[in-house]
Amino acid sequence: MEKKTMAEKKNLKNLISNPLVQTFLIYVSGGWIVLEMTDYFINNYDLTATFRDILLIILLAGLPVALFLSWYLSREKEGAEDKAIEAVTGEKALGLFKVILRRPWFSIPGTVMFILIVLSLIRLVYRHSTGITEYMDNDMAEISLAVLPFTNFTGDADQEWLVAGQHETLINELSKISQVRPLRVISRHTVNAFKTFDKPIPEIAREINVEYLVEASVWGTGDSITLQLRLIHVYPEENVVWAESCSGDFTNILKLHSGIAGQIAEKMNLELSPEDMEKLPKPRQVNPESYKAYLRGMYHLNQLTPGSTEKGLEYLHEAVRIDPGEPFAYAGLALGYIEIAHGPMATDDALVKAEAAVAQAIKLDSSMAEIYSALGALYFYKFWKMDKVEEYYVKALQLNPNLALTHYHYSWALYVLGRMEEAIAEHKLAQKYDPFNPLHTAWLGGLYCYDGQYEEAIRVANEAFEIQKDYVISYYILGRSYLALGKTEEAIETHKKLVELYPRWTAALGCTYAEAGQEEEAEKILNDLMERDPMNPSIAWQIVCLAAALSKNDIAFEYINRKPPHAWLVGLPVMPEYDNLRDDPRFEDVIEQFNLPD
Repeated sequence: MEKKTMAEKKNLKNLISNPLVQTFLIYVSGGWIVLEMTDYFINNYDLTATFRDILLIILLAGLPVALFLSWYLSREKEGAEDKAIEAVTGEKALGLFKVILRRPWFSIPGTVMFILIVLSLIRLVYRHSTGITEYMDNDMAEISLAVLPFTNFTGDADQEWLVAGQHETLINELSKISQVRPLRVISRHTVNAFKTFDKPIPEIAREINVEYLVEASVWGTGDSITLQLRLIHVYPEENVVWAESCSGDFTNILKLHSGIAGQIAEKMNLELSPEDMEKLPKPRQVNPESYKAYLRGMYHLNQLTPGSTEKGLEYLHEAVRIDPGEPFAYAGLALGYIEIAHGPMATDDALVKAEAAVAQAIKLDSSMAEIYSALGALYFYKFWKMDKVEEYYVKALQLNPNLALTHYHYSWALYVLGRMEEAIAEHKLAQKYDPFNPLHTAWLGGLYCYDGQYEEAIRVANEAFEIQKDYVISYYILGRSYLALGKTEEAIETHKKLVELYPRWTAALGCTYAEAGQEEEAEKILNDLMERDPMNPSIAWQIVCLAAALSKNDIAFEYINRKPPHAWLVGLPVMPEYDNLRDDPRFEDVIEQFNLPD
């Protein structure tokens, strides 16, 4: 009996000491640890669950390789192994390298884990070495969420403004949570792209790279509203983790959405502590009629057409008339006028009206991220006070890191400040939070173009065409990039197409003609622009760019000094469109108006 026990122990010892068994056990346990770590890396590197599947396939494929290598190497004695290693490497392998080659069960999962750890360290070093993420100081794993467009069950197609308003309100309330917990909420613009498409939930989640989706429908009855909601966890398989019907009146509509956001955060295991809750703005009551006018205004403003913009501003002014103490309405007016000023339809009073609206809004509510974003835009595009610009943009992103448009404007402020690498990284954040908005992709190509990365600029500009056909900015960036690469004919044809589709961009074609040496064609466009309304900020800006391209500096500086200046003149210190003006003594006088750091 004792001999049998000893034999069993000996057999067990032999089994455990068998290199193949050791390799199998350690490989499987190491692989399991790696797979357990994938959720962290999926969240922190914006990867999808496909990353986990690929890693699993790699590990499974590596197991027979590891077993074969273990069997092969175990046949040789240690000295023979050293000779084999020397034969492979051409030199004597020492220390850890020898151990790795001799123990494949160490090298395969160990190497994978080593690479993942190095990537994590690089990410941490990068985040702390740049100023662009100082508004995000929480190192917890980020959770991603998209709120799909709400379904209209009010029985009235004319109530679409109400449905869209509830959708945006919930997105805003969820975004506030990101002040205290790393929550990425996809913007309204991107999720609205799925409104007319009947796609499976996993496909939607994969396209916008999120792990949670919210579905909802709106049932309205007079002065009250009912929302039916579902929270779906997509990975590793589609699973409804929460479903609820929530009702409330319009007076307490913000409290209703704040409560819903809190329930969703709880079901996503965000674990908001009492201290966290204290940091979040408290929901307040609203005037129902003013709030409805505000929702109508934002609904039309978000259509981004000249007619809808005008109608949206009318509703927002009505909201202010109904309740002069409503900060939402003033914030909406400020952002609306800033977007008008920041485009080809700029009016001479847009930034003045934006300034008045934001001044009133911050008196009423100093906790709204949108107000600080509007302040940043005013100091950037109107006052040219760069020391204040970054302060206000960072404050806005501390309150709500999910504001894609704020990331976009902040990116261009960083570019004007001469911090191109940070500007590109910030622009990528705008793209991350609003991936289906062609603005954030096309103008990212613009930064690459201004950084001399012309091939990359062309690639990214073409990506924006995949989001929106014939997107205006993509044509502009493509033309400038082709010209920089010496592809003159392609540049001219691209900007001809731009003007054919968007006649307001004639100066772009004129500048291309000028830089290509076809000055007669460029001067025709300049003369045409000067015969139009020269007091219009947009036309004045186009005249500046084209006159600069033609080295007609007197004309350029005459229109630079026209008041009010167009918002895009903020690029004077750095943008290549103004290169021909830089040797003129008057240029330094203009640049002194910018509060730029040394």
